[in-house]
Amino acid sequence: MSRSKFPRGGGCDVIEIDTLRCRTEIGISQHEIGKKQEVVISIRLGCDVGTAGKSDDVRDSVNYRDVSKDVINYAESTSFNLVEKLASDVARICIALYKVPWVQVRVHKPKAVRFSDSVGVLIERTSEDFSDSVVYLSLGSNIEPRKNLKDAIAFLKTKALVLKVSSSFLTPPQLQTNQPDIVNMAAQILTEMTPTQLKTFISEIEEELLRVRDPNNKHGPRTVDLDISLWGSEVLEYSIVGTEEGTNHSPPNGNKKKKVPDPDVLRFAHVAVPLAEISPHLKHPTNGSTLASIARDITGREDYINTFPIVDLFR
Repeated sequence: MSRSKFPRGGGCDVIEIDTLRCRTEIGISQHEIGKKQEVVISIRLGCDVGTAGKSDDVRDSVNYRDVSKDVINYAESTSFNLVEKLASDVARICIALYKVPWVQVRVHKPKAVRFSDSVGVLIERTSEDFSDSVVYLSLGSNIEPRKNLKDAIAFLKTKALVLKVSSSFLTPPQLQTNQPDIVNMAAQILTEMTPTQLKTFISEIEEELLRVRDPNNKHGPRTVDLDISLWGSEVLEYSIVGTEEGTNHSPPNGNKKKKVPDPDVLRFAHVAVPLAEISPHLKHPTNGSTLASIARDITGREDYINTFPIVDLFR
């Protein structure tokens, strides 16, 4: 760590993460498309380490181990055309998830051009450059789930940063039991959309994947179902554009309004368990319990992750 002054970041302490190496699909040349290549990422996080310097407690600082894991996980699960895009996304992750006021990101591709060791970019961003929210979605399917859930995640990536995706849990249907088991998942995303805009977008994904909402069979089989489960630590209500037949678990409320957190987070194990897997320490905005604690309470198991069988969705 060092102390310095930056044109955009102002005087601040800096946590340095040097030379993260990961493999991702990146490039526009024919020989690069569909192939993993090494990229090297270095990050400078503007922050104040004064409290941590006195307390010697990682909770008083930015946990660089968690930052590294999140950046590598995102880079290796996403494909890019340009290093500029990867660098910008890394900056968004650092600012949105770790609340740093300033970040510098360097991304290099080794041996990208002849006669050069590497080619890359160096960017600086502040919290004023992004307006991202950290949002948690729940996904489910019992009609061609392997295809439809993979396609749903691919569609999500066109307009949002998909940071984490849970395991694919095979769960028994609720409320209407005479149908196939359902594959349920959760996703953590970054988005600059409003709740109404995001709901409209995920409804478009459902429509694209031929989701049918039968008013006479509201809880029946579905190609895909996407719901906004949590909007960070916020409690909010938002408008729905158009007419919706309600969620897969609850009757329509008739006023074209939705609430976040989704009440199903506290009601159903197939919603709570995938969310708890990706963010076990996240506190529920209304009752203050962590998602892990909620999953344990609902399932009655300490090993809540083993409540349902896990299917390999991406093989």
